[in-house]
Amino acid sequence: MLEGLELLKRLVPEIIFLLEKRYNILRVVSYNQPIGRRLLSEQLELGERVVRSEVEFLKGQQLLLSDAVGVSLTKECEILMPQLAELIHQFRGLAFLEDYLEKKMELTKVCIVPGDLDEANTNLRELGKTAGKLVSEVVQDDWVIAVSGGTTMAEVARQIPQTDEKKGILVVPARGGLGEVVEIQSNTIAARIAKSLQGSYRLLYVPDDISEEALENFVLDHKILETIALAKRANLLLHGIGVPKIMAARRDLNWQDLLKWAKKLPVGEAFGYYFAEDGSVAVTTPTVGPRLEDLARFNQVVAVAGGKSKAKAILAVLKAGFVKVLITDQGAAEAMQKALEEEFLLYEGENS
Repeated sequence: MLEGLELLKRLVPEIIFLLEKRYNILRVVSYNQPIGRRLLSEQLELGERVVRSEVEFLKGQQLLLSDAVGVSLTKECEILMPQLAELIHQFRGLAFLEDYLEKKMELTKVCIVPGDLDEANTNLRELGKTAGKLVSEVVQDDWVIAVSGGTTMAEVARQIPQTDEKKGILVVPARGGLGEVVEIQSNTIAARIAKSLQGSYRLLYVPDDISEEALENFVLDHKILETIALAKRANLLLHGIGVPKIMAARRDLNWQDLLKWAKKLPVGEAFGYYFAEDGSVAVTTPTVGPRLEDLARFNQVVAVAGGKSKAKAILAVLKAGFVKVLITDQGAAEAMQKALEEEFLLYEGENS
């Protein structure tokens, strides 16, 4: 099949652009249906005339239908969407890129969704959907799932399929709160995942940036202590990856002060640890949840992050060695590949 796709790309290169444009239309419709054509045009950043023409074509192929409310997928198209997604995956060579990153970063699995979160916010749903599907597939009866907060994790929670196939699932926050909007706090995300999996959950009413001294008082509460202990020995840890300067702002930390404390320039953040480009810990901030030594003991650690602007952050966290599965997008993956190839050339040059 791959050879046939390569031949097709050489003979009819414009087919790639046309296929991706029409797939993107179907994808945006699937997430927002029914959707008006004007809003669809805005979401796709395409002219209304172009969208009108493509919608009419796809209607003629019995893939879309429209009425006074807006445009929707046909039942046939709903069935075809996973196959179309796989075709796009093959056309873009993402299977090769997944294999490359798995071997290079010693990961058990890499999943790459098409597109770039920095360029299209619809990619966040693709990341969430892929991560949600993986969680529902790998989780086992009586497992404990620990989850961090953030926009990406909130989308993962929204995209986990409703199921009652697994029994005894317990979901706990892996982080304390950051004083953010409630929808992206780890407590809310844990509760939502538990609801989708027909499991139970525990809440952690502790600020994430609490001092060591204050934490000692909090953990006198046996419920808080038990939830923290559960997070540290969970069967599955699900987390996002942050850009240090942005995470410092979210934690109300002075970036310049943080740089003064850092041993090296921090480029990636996870669980209050700020990692340098080589994966070493540049600086640590007080946090509630798993410590670095706990992270190393987890068998199932799934990181979800996308956008080429996060490539360095993702690589830094991967080099720390505790992530086992990465779910990312094409923009981040291609930027990571480029960075790794540049590192290799630099290393070869220094040792030649």
